[in-house]
Amino acid sequence: MTPYPTEPKSSEPGCHFDRIPAQLAYLELDHELAARLTRQGEMPHRHAYQEIIWIRDGAVRHLLDSDSIEYPAPTILIIPKGRIHSLVPTPACRGAAIRFTEEFLGLSSHLLFSQFMDHTALRLTAEQADWVARYLSLLAHECRQADPFNLHAARHLLSALIAKLEELRLTAAHLVPHDVNSTLCLWNRFNTEIERHFKAEHTVAYYATALGISPRKLGEVVKLYTGKHVSIVIDDRLITEAKRLILFSELSIKEIAFELGFEEHSYFSKVFKKVTGLTPSEFKQRRTAA
Repeated sequence: MTPYPTEPKSSEPGCHFDRIPAQLAYLELDHELAARLTRQGEMPHRHAYQEIIWIRDGAVRHLLDSDSIEYPAPTILIIPKGRIHSLVPTPACRGAAIRFTEEFLGLSSHLLFSQFMDHTALRLTAEQADWVARYLSLLAHECRQADPFNLHAARHLLSALIAKLEELRLTAAHLVPHDVNSTLCLWNRFNTEIERHFKAEHTVAYYATALGISPRKLGEVVKLYTGKHVSIVIDDRLITEAKRLILFSELSIKEIAFELGFEEHSYFSKVFKKVTGLTPSEFKQRRTAA
């Protein structure tokens, strides 16, 4: 069984998997689109690309994985590839969405789009909103052109915007690494390794060995960027995926435990409760009733 059907039937609780036809796309959230989404809502879905959503005016209700929160303008929403989400704007909502593939920017987008960063929404001051609007105006202009030189310019503009948003995000989380040049590469490699192997490998020792560093060094790097111990970050990644499977697939709790590399269903339930305070069954019942 495919946990996330590409084109789910209407009777299935799954979500569709959205793909982007090009490396970079810029979409205006205008009156027509806001009105349609307000009327119809948006089906939970997951992307094969990274996305930044700019809420310039109005507000949106944003579902990300299992949490639904309303955000007023001015706000930036950061949606990493693979995260299940839906967006319902108010009729007065205006803004934009920037979508791009990992290949378009490479490692430079890993920190902002890390699965382990808690701040997926950045509330902006008036001054911050002003410079975001200026960046996006320039980016929109370059994206409307068909010339390869414009795509090159758009790549640099997007990289600069992401660097500024990373700074805001780390500051908001009170995490400002003092030695970012020497640690960012390790952090990006850790992200890559855990995304590839988190279902099969659950130990700190595995990831330290894969990166060619000691568990202590890995712990120091992860602590710099998340404020958490490595084992907690690994558990968080597993349970984030478990929540998605519980809410958006037809797999049983036992099947989900097996899917995530747990040989014992009871141990999976223990880890889930340690992270969330609820058993998997309790979590599903509460979300279904909400």
